[in-house]
Amino acid sequence: MSFELSTEEVIIGRTEKDIKKYGKKGTGYLAKVVMSSGENPVLGRKILVDLARPHVVLICGKRGGGKSYTMSVFLEGFAQLAPDVRNRMSIFVIDTVGIFWSMKLPNKEDANMLYDWGLEPQGMGNFRVLVPQGKLDFYKKNKLPVDEAFSVKTGDIDAMEWFSMFRLKWSDKEAALLLDTINKCKETFGTYYSFSEIFSVIDSFKDYDKEVTFSLKNRFKVADSWGLFSKEGTPVVDMAKPGYVNVIDVSTYGQVLGMENIREIVVAILGKRLFEEREMQRKVEEMGLIESGEKKSNGLPMIWMLIDEAHMFMPNDRSSMALDILLEWVRVGRQPGLSLLLATQRPERLHNDAISQCDLFISMRMTAQTDIKSVNALRPSYLNQDIDKFYAEMPRAKGYAIILDDNSEKLWLVRIRPRATWDGGKTASAFKN
Repeated sequence: MSFELSTEEVIIGRTEKDIKKYGKKGTGYLAKVVMSSGENPVLGRKILVDLARPHVVLICGKRGGGKSYTMSVFLEGFAQLAPDVRNRMSIFVIDTVGIFWSMKLPNKEDANMLYDWGLEPQGMGNFRVLVPQGKLDFYKKNKLPVDEAFSVKTGDIDAMEWFSMFRLKWSDKEAALLLDTINKCKETFGTYYSFSEIFSVIDSFKDYDKEVTFSLKNRFKVADSWGLFSKEGTPVVDMAKPGYVNVIDVSTYGQVLGMENIREIVVAILGKRLFEEREMQRKVEEMGLIESGEKKSNGLPMIWMLIDEAHMFMPNDRSSMALDILLEWVRVGRQPGLSLLLATQRPERLHNDAISQCDLFISMRMTAQTDIKSVNALRPSYLNQDIDKFYAEMPRAKGYAIILDDNSEKLWLVRIRPRATWDGGKTASAFKN
């Protein structure tokens, strides 16, 4: 299979029907096509990516290969959409490293390169950083950039979700007490209660062994220490601000012994609430089309969720609290208007469905055979050779990638465009400059 050569712009991820109807509207500038071989190849036409329809995008590459950089280029594309398109979407970024805050600032360091690409340094205005409520003081104390805090409503968490967080089984002694506790909390307080009410309810059960009571209370105390839950909570419709990129910074969380990864919990709860709200809103939109021929869009907008280190949330070799809901996004998210962009340096550890269901695949150079074998599994019938053959033709410099587009059924060798915003994910160095 040969690479496509032409001077015309290419729109990937979009059907011919939509291209004829909408043209370039609702697309983001992603890359340029590589038109010659060698380490400094000639670059040709622009690659534009559709951002207006639901997609499952997979970005792969080695550590430091440009995955997060490419995610940022996508985010810049969202921020630069026409307002009438942008305001029908809300973008969420799960930031596990704490690097995306820098997109508020212009990339003056690479100004000359940007000008060569027909771009200029520019910070993002419709962009906000959200952190868990209990971590807000930490960010302010250390003068870290943050716009708002969010929390999860304690009363919205059902017994099975607590089971998953605490990694309890039905055979565990704490299981019955947990179920009784949550049921009594809901009967007594409705959906407005905090950990203090939970502790009081646990203490009200006199028939349970003290050791069991002590164990369950300690689990809830640990959950309270995460700073993630509150009695009121932040409604997901308030978090999903139309036209904005919302960075969910979970970089301060690590592993907790004996518990689910807290970052998985954030993604699981956020993903579930967004899924449920979008399903309801989609029904409202459909009724509007049936009754008046117009969409009613006063509720939750269409959602994109971008997840770095996606194999941590959708693992192929273990359970994860976030896995099931993200698989729902992958399998049936198109109809309610939910898109996923997954980036990983370990595709062999990513769940197989996340790989097989992606309709846009972007990969920087990979050399590990286990990773290459994983991505070769998604090779479509229209590609007449294994994907690893194309890695051999890829320049070794950072920024080059292959793009596989199911809509056009073509593969492209490209160079990702430079960022207009400041890159907060650069590799650390001992040099001064």
